[in-house]
Amino acid sequence: MRANQTFSCLALALCLAACEASSSSPATDAKASPLENSALQALVTKTRKNLVFVEGGTFQMGDFGMVHNTAKLPYYGALDTMPLHEVTLDSFSIAAYKTTYEDYDVYTEATGQKKIAQDPRDIYYKRRTAPARTHWQAARNYCQWLGKQVGTLMDLPTEAQWEYAARNRGQMVVYATDNGKIEAGRNVPTYEWLEEHNKEGSASSLYEVGLFPPSPLGLYDLVSNGADWTLDWYDAKYYANSPVLNPQGPKTGTEKVTRGQENLEPVAMEMRAMTMVRLPDEPGPTKYLGYAMRCVANSAQKIQ
Repeated sequence: MRANQTFSCLALALCLAACEASSSSPATDAKASPLENSALQALVTKTRKNLVFVEGGTFQMGDFGMVHNTAKLPYYGALDTMPLHEVTLDSFSIAAYKTTYEDYDVYTEATGQKKIAQDPRDIYYKRRTAPARTHWQAARNYCQWLGKQVGTLMDLPTEAQWEYAARNRGQMVVYATDNGKIEAGRNVPTYEWLEEHNKEGSASSLYEVGLFPPSPLGLYDLVSNGADWTLDWYDAKYYANSPVLNPQGPKTGTEKVTRGQENLEPVAMEMRAMTMVRLPDEPGPTKYLGYAMRCVANSAQKIQ
C-alpha cells in the first residue's frame, strides 16, 4: 500500500515539474511560426537601418517668418505657432519612413491582435507599403513595442523632435522637402498624379512611402502622404510657457498634435504642410482612418 502511495506521489511530482517547465517557456515561442519570426526579424533589421540619427542642439521653434523673410511677416500666422521660442533637444533617432501597413501587420500578428483597416472602406484605400493610419494610442503602442524588439526606448516623436528633424536640425526651413520648396511633380505629387496613381480610389488616399526625394536629413514624406501623430497634447497657448529643455507638451488635454499633411491640394493644404504648423485632433478611435506614425528612438547614441 505504502509502495503504491510512494509511486503515486512520485508520478504527481513528475507531472507538476513537467507542467512548470512547460509554463516557463514564453507562449509566443510555442505559437510563433518560422514565417512570423522571419517577418519580425526583418522588421527589426529594417528599423535599425532606417533610423536616422539627429544630433541634438538648440533652435527657435515656431513660426519664424518675422525673423526670416524680408517682409517680416509670419509664414502661417496662426497664434498657436507663436511666439518663436528657444528649444534645446538631446540627440535622438527618427524613422526615415512612416510606418507602413506591412510593418503594422507584423506587430498585430506578433501580439495576437486583429489587423487594422479591415472593413471594406478601409481595404479599398489600403496599400501594403503605404502609411498605416490608426488612432493615437495604437500608434504609440506600436512604437513602444518596436523599441522593445530593437532593444532601445522608442516612442512617438514630441512636437519639438518632429519640427527639429523636419527643419534639418532646426534650420529655418519652410517645407520639409529636399530643397525647402514645393515643386509639384518633382518632390511632391501633383493632384493629377494622385488621381492616376489611385485609379478608382480617391485622390486623398495615401501612396507608397519613399516615392519622392527625402529631406537633406534623409527623411521621406514629411510634407504630404499623411499627417503624423506626435506625443504632445495640444494647447494653443503652450508656446508662451514651453520649457527650453526637451519640451514634452502639456500634461493633459483633449486633443493630440499632428504634423504634416495628407496631400497638397488645394493651396490651403499646402500652407498647412509648413514645418511649423500644428494640427490638433482627438486621439481616440473615430469613424476615420486616423493618422500616420513615425517612431523615434530616444537614445543619445546612434542605433546600430
